[in-house]
Amino acid sequence: MTQHRDLFAALAAPFDSDEVKLRSQAGRQLHYVTARTVMNRLDEVLGPENWWDDFVPLEHSVICRLTIRMPDGSTLTKSDAGGYAGMADPGDDDKSGFADAFKRAAVKFGVGRYLYRDGIPRFAREVLRGCAEVESLATNAETPAEPVHQNPPSGSAAPAAPTVNPSSRNGNGEDSPNVPRTGRALFAWTKDQDEKYEYGLLKHLNAWARRQDFPGRMVDWEGEQVTRAHAEACRKIRTIQNMHQATEAALAN
Repeated sequence: MTQHRDLFAALAAPFDSDEVKLRSQAGRQLHYVTARTVMNRLDEVLGPENWWDDFVPLEHSVICRLTIRMPDGSTLTKSDAGGYAGMADPGDDDKSGFADAFKRAAVKFGVGRYLYRDGIPRFAREVLRGCAEVESLATNAETPAEPVHQNPPSGSAAPAAPTVNPSSRNGNGEDSPNVPRTGRALFAWTKDQDEKYEYGLLKHLNAWARRQDFPGRMVDWEGEQVTRAHAEACRKIRTIQNMHQATEAALAN
């Protein structure tokens, strides 16, 4: 059993939905993240000074050696090979090989491994228990969810859990009055959450809504659109909190 479960769970956690890209290959839709997104994850969990890489270019591939510094000061290195994309520009082709090797080496630390449709490592699921995205991936590895993740600014305290729940009911079986019922109310609630806790909800919901073909302005959303958007916002908040707690625990060990 690893001595740094919280740290590796934070590395392996699902990405924010707007960080996951889609591309078609051989008639299949493949999920992937960019090398810069992987760099951001390493920065957020480890700190920019606590990881580094070096590369060995070969004729048909590139070897990346990715090293991280553990909380106890020791280092751990994992390596993997990446292939060139065969791009017309030699410089761009070189970069494609380096980026591919870097991402593959990061996968060995758990970063984005779930995108290969093999789910989340068991120990990471235990640390991140309660995260809806993790539970979904654990029970249905063949259908990658749209993972969400965003950490609050470094050094900030873990925000309090929101009191609203889009599916909550009061004792009379009626919808909770805290749940926004109109697009205008949802916009006001989202702004309030962002001002208090810096969740980045407004940006996230706008990107999410574009993929759902919602109207361009939140104030024009109605009924089910508002309910679905509020549920997505609450899900993101829970994920932020779970990830922030896992990162704080990893740094404290």
